[in-house]
Amino acid sequence: MRKHLAIELDGRFPDARYASVATYDAHRSSFTGLDGTPSALTDHQLLPNRGSGNPDRQPVRPGGKFTVTVTDTPAGRPNVLPLAPAVTPEGAEGTAVHRIYLPHGTFRLPKVTFVQGGHRVRVGTCADALSSAASAVGAPSWTTSSAGEGTPPPPAFSRSGGAGLYPNPDNAYPSTGFDAPPAGQVLVVRGKAAQVRHWSVCDNLWWGPGEVVANPLPGGGVDPGCRADFDTRLSPAGTYTYAVGTEEQRAAVERVPGVTFLPLSSAAPTARHLLILRNMVAAPGFAEAIQPGRGRRPAWGPDVVTNVKFSQVSYNLSAASAVQGEPGADHRAGLTFFPMWEMP
Repeated sequence: MRKHLAIELDGRFPDARYASVATYDAHRSSFTGLDGTPSALTDHQLLPNRGSGNPDRQPVRPGGKFTVTVTDTPAGRPNVLPLAPAVTPEGAEGTAVHRIYLPHGTFRLPKVTFVQGGHRVRVGTCADALSSAASAVGAPSWTTSSAGEGTPPPPAFSRSGGAGLYPNPDNAYPSTGFDAPPAGQVLVVRGKAAQVRHWSVCDNLWWGPGEVVANPLPGGGVDPGCRADFDTRLSPAGTYTYAVGTEEQRAAVERVPGVTFLPLSSAAPTARHLLILRNMVAAPGFAEAIQPGRGRRPAWGPDVVTNVKFSQVSYNLSAASAVQGEPGADHRAGLTFFPMWEMP
């Protein structure tokens, strides 16, 4: 943080389901500027540069240009974000984040320019932010839960603001911590697909900032512990069922019709985990939205079924039972989904 510093972000509108630009304070949290300006701009709020168009505001091709200015004097101007909250000491750190969800094809990182006292300094951008080996440094010492010694406490979803974790203001987050299921069992989560622009469920490790599970696959590559809406199996009624389990349980879970596998960490399968449900940009008439306000009903929380046995003599979850919340009568799947909770 420097007094009278301005940061210019020159970018292009991506061909993606969602994009935004946001700033965060020294505590990795959202804030409002001195005049109440929020610290985030959603794609449809960005005004294009002269001669360009915003595909989220009018039917034009992606690739048009935009410029966002981060400054300590936003004064409610368009395409301007606050630099820092009030009473921020000189030298405090802040962060600017450009989010792009589900891009189609390639996209360009914004060009970054610092402007202060009439001087302009162009800042280099990383070719690939994932190339750093920093994730291998300072790895935590995993704490084994009591999962293998009886029944873990039942998890329950609650609304989370995400403060300190670079929350996306366009998202709303219910989350729950849980101990890894006992050996041979899976955790089952059921809910109904939300009327939002994008939703997902992610399994994270509990430690530190909640690192997303990322398991190496036998044929190469990595499976992140996230399932977006398009990766999730839905019943005819729009309900979903996730089975959270180990990599050894993946094949059996994926054979069950209507069920989506979500992995526990293969590096720390017995550690405490954190499930996060993201709902982004809710439809105006969606009464059960996680986002607060407008007299909405608090009916957004998924159901969690604990201690679901993993056995060879079991019930198969059929399409009908996924809707009705009852077990099927087929013993071929290798999973016991009982009891299932019926969604409203």
